[in-house]
Amino acid sequence: MTATPPEFYASPGRHTDVTGFGIEVADVREAVDIVQGLLVYDLAAKDLYDVELTPVQSGAVHERNAAALLELARTVDPRPLDKPRSPGDRIGGRCNTFTLLTVALLRAAGIPARSRCGFGAYFVPGYYEDHWVAEYWDAERHRWTMVDAQLDETWQRLIGMSSDIPVEVGPEQFFTAGHAWQAWRAGRLDADRCGLTSIGEHGAFWIAGNLRLDFAALNKVEMLPWDIWGLGWEPGDEPPTAEVLAVFDTIAELTVDPDERLNDLRNRYETDPSFRMDGTVFSVLLGEQVQV
Repeated sequence: MTATPPEFYASPGRHTDVTGFGIEVADVREAVDIVQGLLVYDLAAKDLYDVELTPVQSGAVHERNAAALLELARTVDPRPLDKPRSPGDRIGGRCNTFTLLTVALLRAAGIPARSRCGFGAYFVPGYYEDHWVAEYWDAERHRWTMVDAQLDETWQRLIGMSSDIPVEVGPEQFFTAGHAWQAWRAGRLDADRCGLTSIGEHGAFWIAGNLRLDFAALNKVEMLPWDIWGLGWEPGDEPPTAEVLAVFDTIAELTVDPDERLNDLRNRYETDPSFRMDGTVFSVLLGEQVQV
């Protein structure tokens, strides 16, 4: 495990290998342009884009693999994948889908990129909404930069934002799960404002779940937002013990600055059965165990 962070995140992981699809991008803008031409946010397809998705299109949200998503996109519209589709000819996606494909295209171009799970502060005033963004290595500025690939012009109008595409988001707009966890533990963040307002769920359990997802993604194992495995708790469970909280404290510390302790982060993931995704998860949306 001697690769530098940019080297490690420049190569694909188990879910981001899109070799053979012939898509070439020069930078993050080109990647996001292609992704926005392939995906439409499924839950808002009718209200925001006035389209009805077929079961094949809407079923794409359950796909964890970027290559499989591109195959689905070609099934719906056989034109070259870098040709933008109208919303009705795209496949459905959520924030994590936009992020996953962006990361996959950047890695295919040798540009270091990683998915980040956390909370967006720009959707519902006063709340921090469950969300994913892409983080890429900006070689010119010599730093990681977060972009929200979901935010096309339609989404920007909805939330009152005006920005070039791709939309860059800073740490005051998007909290990674590790930062949210540390802020909650320090009393600087109300966990009851972290979650998903559309289903009325908020709480520290949501921060912990996103921390588990972010930890896996930083190990290049990008999962679905509704995948559950390993250590955590759900609404109605007994409060977590001090020992459980301490474990999450350690994971948060590893994720808030993954470059600083990349080897530790990777070693902990590979050796800790409480967090390592072993191939079986519970899908909350499907209500069943799923082999990944």
